[in-house]
Amino acid sequence: MRKTFRFMLMASALGALSLAGAAGYAQSRKSAAIPRPRSRPTVVRAPKATPPSTAPVSLLNPDPMHPRGDLIEVSIKRQRLFAWRDGITVYRFIISTGRPGYDTPTGHYLIIAKYPTAWSEKWHVWMPWAMNWYGNYFIHQLPHFPGSTVNIGASKLGTPDSHGCIRVNVGDARTLFVWAAVGTPVWVH
Repeated sequence: MRKTFRFMLMASALGALSLAGAAGYAQSRKSAAIPRPRSRPTVVRAPKATPPSTAPVSLLNPDPMHPRGDLIEVSIKRQRLFAWRDGITVYRFIISTGRPGYDTPTGHYLIIAKYPTAWSEKWHVWMPWAMNWYGNYFIHQLPHFPGSTVNIGASKLGTPDSHGCIRVNVGDARTLFVWAAVGTPVWVH
């Protein structure tokens, strides 16, 4: 009885399929009489390969004295420091240079020495991540008094406020310290 029921069920399913197929065939025969516009397949061609340029791409630092390699550029007017490598800006930082009466010297210099923490005997402050670039002038993190966690001049970044050094924000000074090597050119203008 079960086999008969399954057989009948399958036979009716096959019959329904064959009727649907016949109807589809008849429909396709009808529509075959009406011409349809044929769409052509879109051909996408690869662009022609161009040979690599033989001229080397050269990007130049903005300092004409040090057009290639690493460069620390200090813009007193903009109160910004730019770290360059072969014409590409690697870092940009807001800084504070010397306030009136304590002008930051302008010109071309080199990083003379680096100190993870330097002590200013004259001002009695710690200067973390200090890089000496001329005389007693440093690029360093915002200074702080011994035993204090308050960074001097944090609210004045972006305006001239130092005693001639180049003050850089917390975190940024360490990044620059790690990036720059002794001998890195410094252009202050």
